[in-house]
Amino acid sequence: MYKIGRVPKLILTCKNCAHIEYVSEFNITLGNQRTQAARAMQVHARDQHNAAPLKSIPKNYGVIAKSQW
Repeated sequence: MYKIGRVPKLILTCKNCAHIEYVSEFNITLGNQRTQAARAMQVHARDQHNAAPLKSIPKNYGVIAKSQW
């Protein structure tokens, strides 16, 4: 859906077009700036590219694999 890069600011860029979200442009008083930028990129992907919403991880999940150590 998007990739993350630093030039010199943290940015999210759409893989399907030239759309960019600059993390530092979001209001820190409204919460984590990276989360806000990711949400804005998800909205862009859904509205402009008909991308399906991401599936979230369930709050109660079990151990999938155990370490052999």
